[in-house]
Amino acid sequence: MSQKFYAIKCSNCAAPLDILGGGRVQTVTCAYCHSTLDLNDEYKVLAKFNDIKRPLGPFEIGMRGNIKGVEWTIIGWISYKTVEFPSEEWSEFFLYSPTHGYAWLVYENSKVYFSKRVRDFDLLQWQEKKPKTTFYHKGHYIRQEASYVTYVDYVEGELNYIAKFGDKITCWDYNGVRHQSLSIEKSSGELEVYHTEKLNKKDIYTAFSLEYKESKSAKKTSLYDDITIEEEETHTALSFSNIHIYPFIILLILAISSLFYSQTIFEKSYTKSFETQINVNSNAFLTAISLKVQGSRTVNNKLSLYQNGKKIFYIDKDIVYFIKKDLGNSWYRGDNAATIYLKLDKGEYRLLCQKENPQITSTLSIKQEVIRLKYIIPLLVLFITIFILSNMHLINANISMIVFILIAVIVAFEIFGPIGLFFLGFFYFFIKNAKNNYDENGSWIDDNSDRSDR
Repeated sequence: MSQKFYAIKCSNCAAPLDILGGGRVQTVTCAYCHSTLDLNDEYKVLAKFNDIKRPLGPFEIGMRGNIKGVEWTIIGWISYKTVEFPSEEWSEFFLYSPTHGYAWLVYENSKVYFSKRVRDFDLLQWQEKKPKTTFYHKGHYIRQEASYVTYVDYVEGELNYIAKFGDKITCWDYNGVRHQSLSIEKSSGELEVYHTEKLNKKDIYTAFSLEYKESKSAKKTSLYDDITIEEEETHTALSFSNIHIYPFIILLILAISSLFYSQTIFEKSYTKSFETQINVNSNAFLTAISLKVQGSRTVNNKLSLYQNGKKIFYIDKDIVYFIKKDLGNSWYRGDNAATIYLKLDKGEYRLLCQKENPQITSTLSIKQEVIRLKYIIPLLVLFITIFILSNMHLINANISMIVFILIAVIVAFEIFGPIGLFFLGFFYFFIKNAKNNYDENGSWIDDNSDRSDR
């Protein structure tokens, strides 16, 4: 379809201005004198942008290009800044199509986005609750930050509304999967909703007849311009998996190892009291002390462990004591068998076993490097649940990472003790470096850190 347009003269400087945007255009801002003219009131000057520096950008008014199978013409240009951080600046180029109406081409931090207003979003329900999570067209979107305020810094060309320097807009951004987002914007009492998606920069430059050059630094800092949307979604999924797969593998290995890893360091059946030395040569995981009495109750036995002449653990009737930790209800008077898990340091211990009834046989077994499956399995289930919810974008990825770190801290300290926290810190340093690497390559973490909406 051929596009029709007409030309006018600026009522302030008499410069020729082409009107490209159809019948709904209300204002045009002269590129020469930066005066905003009212097209509905005999080109009355509404505002001026005389002292505002023209921002840099690859696109110009009048350019035409194909986006998502539709031919668009750039008819207007707005530059925005945030009130809190004025150094943050981005440009939005107003698009017009005779068949598809109006949209925006957003240029921010050398990235390109396509934004279009949606009119079927339930704004009344949103106004009542202002939820942190919302759904639109079967897509799930999560608000990453509190509302923020932007203001108009520069205007050029045509718009279908009046924009003046300093006009403020309150925004609520909701990020979804596949580089999509929803932005709810409030200006002059009016609420509007825009759906935004990230575009392939190289394709857009080609569509608008711009020369695309990739600098060496761009090759190092961004992979997005070299891959398609589908390829980046795969890369994003892999990045997410790579970050979280390591603790999952560790938990899985621990679960499997729990069946085979433990070592028996002492085992004996006895009818009389005895005393002996035992050596614990590994402080990884736990030490398990299993005591069993045939046909009787364990309260007929007393058991004590000494280290360097100091009693650090003992069983005496219904009492179980360990110098490092309150073992609580790990021993019951009516039981004839019990297994108690301790975190013993490496070293030599003196074991003293006393019997009240020599006619009854007792069996004592001590194992080191014991992994308790009853703790590992719930952690695995929790880990998988958080992973699935995060991958479905039902919870914030940062929250899931916090949960994973807490799980790792608990496992490291309970199983390995203070030395485990040291290795955990090293592991976290590795993960953090990997995270930064994915940021530089435009992964999902980069999506949470950069605004991708108007």
